[in-house]
Amino acid sequence: MMRFSLIVFGLAFGLVGCAGVTEPLGMEDPFAIAQPFRGLERNDEMIAQAIEVPALVVDVPQGMANEVGTALRDQVVEAARKHDIPALSEATPLAWVLTAQAATIAASDKAGGEQTVISWRLFDATGRERTQFPVTFAGTEAGLASGGVQLLAEQTAAALETALTHPGRQVATNATATVRPIAWIGAIKGAPGDGNTALARALQGVLPLKGVKVDPQKDKAAWRIEGVVKVAHGTGDNDVVTLTWRVLDAKGKEAGTIAQENAVPRGRLSKPWAEIAGFAAEAAAEGIAQLIQQIAQAEAG
Repeated sequence: MMRFSLIVFGLAFGLVGCAGVTEPLGMEDPFAIAQPFRGLERNDEMIAQAIEVPALVVDVPQGMANEVGTALRDQVVEAARKHDIPALSEATPLAWVLTAQAATIAASDKAGGEQTVISWRLFDATGRERTQFPVTFAGTEAGLASGGVQLLAEQTAAALETALTHPGRQVATNATATVRPIAWIGAIKGAPGDGNTALARALQGVLPLKGVKVDPQKDKAAWRIEGVVKVAHGTGDNDVVTLTWRVLDAKGKEAGTIAQENAVPRGRLSKPWAEIAGFAAEAAAEGIAQLIQQIAQAEAG
């Protein structure tokens, strides 16, 4: 288990050379040691890990109801601490940050059923993304009882520990799949500002990391992805943005949808989407990849 708490090295005491040493005053010290103390071998890698993450702030996952997201955040903090990761729920200087975006996957036909995927992203104190990993559960957040939230938090903490000790493993595992499905990104409509273009660009960049190849030519793709964005007034000074991604096969038959809903400061979506598109595409790409995988498994069965 990887530990990020303060590491204290003890000294290995031993009497090396038992003969007394005569001091300048002519008195013999029977407890003198002919050789200096030697500490345990220094583990520089462990020390680097211990000081690299002074604290980890866990944000409330986006795309979930506030009460569910807050409960999950609190449980992730508690579970992470059990894994010796110094997690907090409030911002603190020099802390790393763990953020998440949720999306609901609704498959059709024999791959039917709903799932929710939560894409977690870890950023260091400089804002650089260090790793990312998904956690998926059957059903929607509405069916999550307290026990389900706790189990989901434990899965998240375990995945976080794995991601910290083996960064890039999740991407590498997906990217090395034996058969990579090919998708074409179609129209994305309804987003204000540069949202439609930014979302398409972000999705094109993230999908290959999830094991789905993107081809610019429609006739070479087995899957087609379309998106619809709707923005409505929310409570307070927030807008609510809803993204619905449709996954269709080569014949145009809908295989399923991925839905996302987030609250953003009013007017923010009229500005460049930038990181908003990245966060949305991350969860959407994870959902699209899992949906295609479900359908492939159902057809193989």
